Amino acid sequence: MTDYWDEDGEHQISREELAKLDPGDQIAIMRRWFYQNFEDPAERTPYESREGGYIYIWGGPYDAREELEQEFSGVVGDEVIEELVDELEQHCLEWTSADKPEDDDQEVVDDIAEITSFHTNFQAAISDIHELLDTKVSATAERVLFRLLYVNAITAMETYLSDAFISTVVPRPKLMRRFVETNPAFRQRKILLADVFKEMEKIELLAKGELRDVVWHNLKRIKPLYAGTLGIKFPDGLDKLYKAIDLRHDLVHRNGKTKEGEDIHVSRDAIASLIDEVEQFVGQIDEQLPKVTNAANDGSQGGGTTEF
Repeated sequence: MTDYWDEDGEHQISREELAKLDPGDQIAIMRRWFYQNFEDPAERTPYESREGGYIYIWGGPYDAREELEQEFSGVVGDEVIEELVDELEQHCLEWTSADKPEDDDQEVVDDIAEITSFHTNFQAAISDIHELLDTKVSATAERVLFRLLYVNAITAMETYLSDAFISTVVPRPKLMRRFVETNPAFRQRKILLADVFKEMEKIELLAKGELRDVVWHNLKRIKPLYAGTLGIKFPDGLDKLYKAIDLRHDLVHRNGKTKEGEDIHVSRDAIASLIDEVEQFVGQIDEQLPKVTNAANDGSQGGGTTEF
């Protein structure tokens, strides 16, 4: 089953869901898919004027209309595809394959997997936010500073969730297996029997690529990851954090304005309250990790229906 991503890269969209969206959202999702797979040859393709132009060592040249129709015809209306084609062709008429992140996935995830001080790093980040919160600045600068600190509190939390999960799972084959077996992205993936061994050879790379693409502040998606792979349960009563993450979205993607264009005021008390919520949440997760790592290290955790 092919899944796509929304414009912010936070939510997966199935082909069935894509077909039901309005044209503007369909174009945004198709645009994201296109730029994930194709790029302007001017980005990194060798050019030789004596040979008549670009030397397509990465593949191509590809035609935007042909590629979009092949991927989305029958799901999205022809007129919607045509609108995106017109947009893309104003930028470039011939495309090549985009630089794929697969080769970087393993290196990036392996680097994170070596981090063992993820809770200490989280505490240091929160300490820095407290210090900056007490910094005296002008009223105008304070508005900007408080927005940044609010966002950074969420960033500290998502960095902890990422580092703790990856450094716990990646070095332990049994936990990596559990991650693959319980992750919807892999459970929905269908392969031909003839491709089984080929897929097995690259399963670790695929798993690391999936870990690299996770949006770690999306708690509704992270919750089943922690539960399915590590047996760690998120605490109840996360409504305040969910609302804070929604507010973060407006602060980051709408430059501090609501959908209606109104300015968002972030107070000192709001930041302090968010820090308390984040610290309590991370603390409850961190308390459960030693049991998980001890079980995995002792070999008492297996695949299938093993419980922690």
